[in-house]
Amino acid sequence: MLNKIILLSIFFIPLSAIAGESQPTIKKSTGFSAGLGLVGSTGLYIGEDTDLTPVPLLSYEGDRFFLRGLYGGMKLYKNELFTLNGIVNVNMNKLDVEDLNESKLAQKSLSRMQLEDRDLSADAGLEAILKAPYGIISVQAVNDIGNASDAAEVKANYQYFWRLNNKLTLMPNVGLEWLSDSRANYYYGTLDSEVAKGVEKYRPNNLIIPYVSLAGSYSLNQKLRVTSAVTHKFLPDKIVDSPLIDSTSITNFFMGLTYQF
Repeated sequence: MLNKIILLSIFFIPLSAIAGESQPTIKKSTGFSAGLGLVGSTGLYIGEDTDLTPVPLLSYEGDRFFLRGLYGGMKLYKNELFTLNGIVNVNMNKLDVEDLNESKLAQKSLSRMQLEDRDLSADAGLEAILKAPYGIISVQAVNDIGNASDAAEVKANYQYFWRLNNKLTLMPNVGLEWLSDSRANYYYGTLDSEVAKGVEKYRPNNLIIPYVSLAGSYSLNQKLRVTSAVTHKFLPDKIVDSPLIDSTSITNFFMGLTYQF
């Protein structure tokens, strides 16, 4: 079930946060909205299958505070071109060992008994959003405060808004994720407790993950909106070479329906 909440961070935030605040041609969305979505992710770890999960979608936009899925914060500074937010984000980069296929693990001379779960992280940090002539540039710098990896991550993203008509908007974007040594080693390396059980010692250390994505938003009426997105991450050799990883890339996808109150 890796990256489920990352889907909400990547997909739901651009649709509600950046489209609502930074684009003068798109009406700012304020107040409360709720809905239901479906998120999915292709397998990353050995023996991990493609997963589909229904999730609730909640959003609140105020003059100072906001909540967008499992991502929220406070607007610290804002003008026509630049926004600085203090943010908290539940980032569910995790591994549930029980979800892994035992027979596929056996092909790599591994078993569930040798492996440990990787917990989700609660991240806190800063987000800067800059309105450029042709799109939006955003940077997030966060650190885990939930005692998972206790480590840092930085994300940089460029997003372009292509408004086809009053109802349909497409949002292609590209970005990079930088993970610190401790964060990369926790999620993509092997733990000391696993090495003690015979798993190969592996430490990828800090790494960069590039990605591309395409999101879309379609207004059925003044209250109902359909959103969807797909993101493809290109895994660097540092991740691919891990004894726990069985893929060279990962694809996340999302579709949801929300109602604006």
